[in-house]
Amino acid sequence: MMPWNNRGQLGDGMSGATFDDVIKQLGEFGPYQKRVYFLLCLPSITLCMQTLLTVFTMVAPDHRCAIPGLENDTYHVQDSRHAAVINSFIPEGDSCNVIVTSNVDDVTSDFVDYNRTKHLAESLSFRNTENIGHLAENGTEYAVNGSVIVTMCSRFVYDRTELKKTVVTDMDLVCERDNRRAIAQSALMGGNLAGAFFCLAPSDYVGRHKAMMAGLLLHMMTSLGTTWSTYFPVFCCFMFIQGMAITASFTNIYTIGMEQVGPSKRVWAGFVIMIFWAIGVILLAPMAYLLRDWQHLQIATAIPTFAFLSYFWLIPESARWLVSKGRVVEAEVILLKAARVNKVSLTPGLLDSITVPVDKGQSVLTMFQHPVLVWRCAVLFYTWFVSSVVFYGLGLNVGSLGGSVYVNFLLSGVMELVSYVMCLCLLDRVGRRLLNSSLMLLAGLSCTLTIVTILYAPSSMQWTTTALAMIGKLGIAGGFATVWVYTSELFPTLVRNSGMGASSVCARIGGVVCPYVANLSTTIGGDTGTAVPLLIFGVSSILAGLFLLTLPETLNRRLPDTVTDAVNFTRRPADDKKGDGHPELETLSS
Repeated sequence: MMPWNNRGQLGDGMSGATFDDVIKQLGEFGPYQKRVYFLLCLPSITLCMQTLLTVFTMVAPDHRCAIPGLENDTYHVQDSRHAAVINSFIPEGDSCNVIVTSNVDDVTSDFVDYNRTKHLAESLSFRNTENIGHLAENGTEYAVNGSVIVTMCSRFVYDRTELKKTVVTDMDLVCERDNRRAIAQSALMGGNLAGAFFCLAPSDYVGRHKAMMAGLLLHMMTSLGTTWSTYFPVFCCFMFIQGMAITASFTNIYTIGMEQVGPSKRVWAGFVIMIFWAIGVILLAPMAYLLRDWQHLQIATAIPTFAFLSYFWLIPESARWLVSKGRVVEAEVILLKAARVNKVSLTPGLLDSITVPVDKGQSVLTMFQHPVLVWRCAVLFYTWFVSSVVFYGLGLNVGSLGGSVYVNFLLSGVMELVSYVMCLCLLDRVGRRLLNSSLMLLAGLSCTLTIVTILYAPSSMQWTTTALAMIGKLGIAGGFATVWVYTSELFPTLVRNSGMGASSVCARIGGVVCPYVANLSTTIGGDTGTAVPLLIFGVSSILAGLFLLTLPETLNRRLPDTVTDAVNFTRRPADDKKGDGHPELETLSS
């Protein structure tokens, strides 16, 4: 993709008209752009849902081993006889092991309401066995005749009060298989990472529109394909491809949207598409509450994607991309249609005067030639990584906060929406550096303070943990959104594309890591398990917030074009010299 400099010009600012001159005549955000941009924002809702769907589809309900010989065993006690059988076979406080006796029928003979299987060995996996006397040390006694062993079971019963079916209950992803939940979630995030490498570059060659449609079609197919994937490796493959589709779709949608609007509206437009993402979070909570079966929920979120196939006709190719490829006639058709809708006239021959210079973009590695820039890159890359880990981690971790997972998730979406609106209002008033740092510190301090409420507050004060986590979500959502703008302004024009790409890769890596951090709550267990992920989120966010304070402010300043400009771009505006004879201040418009 051709790099845009801080004046909105292609390449290195050669003389002649720029495409932004056309957009300004057309109207920077006229009725035509508003219609197209609104349509482009809608897929963000379903893309968000598919990204965070595992919060509900991969919930691990309370469970225990199924009673040997009782095919229709249930998690909840049905009567006194059922309770007696459970006490005979299930070690107290143990959800992963079962007590096995040689005369199982003697124990279950009085429980005539249940059908018994005569093939006990087929329903058990005899591993990690131990003598029952080991359990007797805990004060538990079992009055059972015959040989007795304790073994890990291969069949479970689940508490289906809140959720009828989840991926976990269908595939038994509990106990020794519990880590597979994090693997599946990481497969989705790994797909995001792969998509950044393999799905974005083609858009510069085949066009934004074709790349977007390919991503949306793949998004639709994998959304449905995941529904009927009950074999874990196949399920992970679909999750991985889904992640690639999400990256390909969202990035090309974002690019087309940004290339539709004028320089002064791009920051605003960028936040609007994030607001639609937050709307997806808010809508997913009631959908999950009404649809307690993971396959039904998966289908419900996949159905709207069929409507996006109409974008083949409704959304035009990016006129900016067409001009950059020399396809001026095709671009002119699109722009004349936009001019009619906007009720404006374009200067005849304006497109013919646009100059498209040679791309002089450089690798981000050129930023590592000076200690100041090495530190700047390190801070930005770390902030992107942490923002992704904490942003997605808090989303995946809402179920461990206590209370209703549906309410927690809904509150999370509301906080995200509020954060984007707040940032939109403050970004040009407070400045990028201070706002970004403050939001990261807010997220970090809130998450860290949950340690006190989790470990020391009474159960009646459980709401304080949720409240602090929601404040953390408000901070990290705003911090993640702000660092997009801040990073694009700190990197000089000649390495801006590669710099943003490298930053995005750091975020994708964070996305792969975050399910394992969030899953620590289950791995460790108890209040300590709940606290550890939040502590990690808190400390890492605080460090990012402090590091950001060492970077220069970019608001109302002339932005760097070259690496030399970046070196001289200090924290003090008085030191910011361009030497090009233009005294006016500029902010990034691309």
